[in-house]
Amino acid sequence: MAVVPLSTEDAQRYQCSYCGCDITLRLKCASCNDFDLCLHCFSSGATAGSHKPDHPYQLIDEGSFPLLTMDWGAIEEVLLLDAVEQDGLGNWDDIAAHVVTKTAKESKDHYNGLYVNGIIGEGTIPPTNHEAVLSNQGGEVPPSPPHYTPARLEHPEQMELGYMPYRDDFEREYDNNAEAVISEMSFAADDDDIEKALKLAHVDMYNRRMAERERRKRMAHQHNLIAGKQKLSTIKKRMSKEEKYHQFARLMEPEKYEAFIQSLKKEKQLKHRIKELMRYRRNGITKLDECSEFDLLRPQQDKTTEKQDLDTTRSSNGKDAGEQELSLAPGFSLLSLAERKLCNSVAMKPNGYLHVKAEVLKSSALRRIGYVVQPKLPAMLTSEHRQKLGRYMTTCGWLC
Repeated sequence: MAVVPLSTEDAQRYQCSYCGCDITLRLKCASCNDFDLCLHCFSSGATAGSHKPDHPYQLIDEGSFPLLTMDWGAIEEVLLLDAVEQDGLGNWDDIAAHVVTKTAKESKDHYNGLYVNGIIGEGTIPPTNHEAVLSNQGGEVPPSPPHYTPARLEHPEQMELGYMPYRDDFEREYDNNAEAVISEMSFAADDDDIEKALKLAHVDMYNRRMAERERRKRMAHQHNLIAGKQKLSTIKKRMSKEEKYHQFARLMEPEKYEAFIQSLKKEKQLKHRIKELMRYRRNGITKLDECSEFDLLRPQQDKTTEKQDLDTTRSSNGKDAGEQELSLAPGFSLLSLAERKLCNSVAMKPNGYLHVKAEVLKSSALRRIGYVVQPKLPAMLTSEHRQKLGRYMTTCGWLC
């Protein structure tokens, strides 16, 4: 019998061809022309003219008419019973998803009130078993696992991994022998309470192991880890630098985990940049446009400093008396290795050198913007000291 939807407006225009009553649900004869019957006449086997009861019919409705209660249509009743059979009694979330139009609570209340404690339950379930049925449907059945789009793998990769995409299964799953816990277990009517508790504990162990298997598979899907050797090697190279953060991947969604890794990379870049800026400040640079010039001159400065270090290397295995005295002077820790050697060679105290350096950098910066100034140097400096200091500071790029 074919089922054809019927709107409310269409139902008001039809009358039963046998008894003449208004029809809200009609059965149309597929053999006779323009012949409709109401449910009462159809069930009575009405015959009129050339119409016979054994003719084929069309049910003009989608099953939206109430069958047992006014708030549940016939098609919803059928879907509810199908869902209970397929998903298991107590798995109300999946049952509601199957019915579509009802929530989990509405499905549970309707089923228990009608098919367990209601008129249907009274005729099919012994009264002594009503409580047992209700007590065994507390949501113990876990929801069905989520559906994932099958991974796109070439056939050789599928064979290599032992993966069946359209079943979303592996030939060898995680904890592959988990089913052995309950494979030979059965419940008998004469089981005592201890035996039942033991068997239920085994079932709980099995459910936990299945949940862990599903969690691992879900994480592999979310992070695109189901792949062949070539793709996995690329993933491992990318993730090798993030190895200490892998433990967070199982706790975070892929998008949030990727954002977390990117933020750590950004933090590392910012720390490196801060160190560069601090190095510029230590060398007397206060403007960003001077940084590029400093970076260009830095290799030359490093070579000169290295050469000076080689030329002034002492043959003795320690500092001489002048260096020891210099190391105890205030401001010694603020000098670079080359500057310490320069102060030692010209017999200048670290504080005096730092004052000269500040004056030279200040006057050099003013000349860059158009002011003609001369550094104010201490009068005690001899011409030889001035020449050595001038050569060093010119090499460092502080004097133009």
